[in-house]
Amino acid sequence: MKRLAALPLAAFALVAVVSGQALQKPQFVPPRLKAAQLPPLPAPTVAGGGEVSIEAIVDRRGAVTRPAIIRATPPYTQLVLDAISRWQFDPARDIDYKGLETTVEMPVTIVAFYRPPILMNAPTVGEPPKNWSKPSGDAAYPTATAMPNYPPQARDGGVVLIEVSLDEAGAVTNTRGIGSAGGFENVAREALASWRFRGGSHRARPVPSTAYVLFDFRSPIGLPPLPPQEPKEDPYKPEPPKPTPSKPGAALLPPSFGVLSFR
Repeated sequence: MKRLAALPLAAFALVAVVSGQALQKPQFVPPRLKAAQLPPLPAPTVAGGGEVSIEAIVDRRGAVTRPAIIRATPPYTQLVLDAISRWQFDPARDIDYKGLETTVEMPVTIVAFYRPPILMNAPTVGEPPKNWSKPSGDAAYPTATAMPNYPPQARDGGVVLIEVSLDEAGAVTNTRGIGSAGGFENVAREALASWRFRGGSHRARPVPSTAYVLFDFRSPIGLPPLPPQEPKEDPYKPEPPKPTPSKPGAALLPPSFGVLSFR
């Protein structure tokens, strides 16, 4: 009887262990950009720099909806709005403790920094950015930013788009270059390394999040053109054969190509 009574207790303990292993820690996967169009460079008549911050909802289909302007400088705002309206995302996914996955809406923040057409970071003409509204608190948002320098070796303009992955506390866990032109990605990443973010949340709980940073570079006004580069010597070009000095009256022999041995 004692042996038979022990069997249900052992079976119950086994079921409890299996049930505990089946339960998972809830997970949240933030939206990830999968198709994007970069905004064009501003017209040459635009003299100053600018900043645009937009918070938008990525819906369950991965489309960008309900963009709200947080901070903006005209005329850059419309350039950013037109570009992000065509962006397509993998939507956010909420995974519960049972492993059941649900596609959910999640806000993302897109920040665009437009450099003025000058070589150094300095005050220029143009309107300063204005605050239009406050962030919702659910989307990750930068709390400290820095404008990138213009690389001295560059001469044309370009746009860089970087996806920033953040943990629940807002610390950067990864960055992904999505669009880059003109060789400006290195200076963009150097500036982004000093940025700080506030983390995102979903249903009042901190969750991993993503933010998107655009850096726009225009060629500085009055920058002298690069000097023409001289053609480089081909390091693999063979040297011409040196003339063999000959004694007076000696016969000229053909150049030697060495001795082949078949031993």
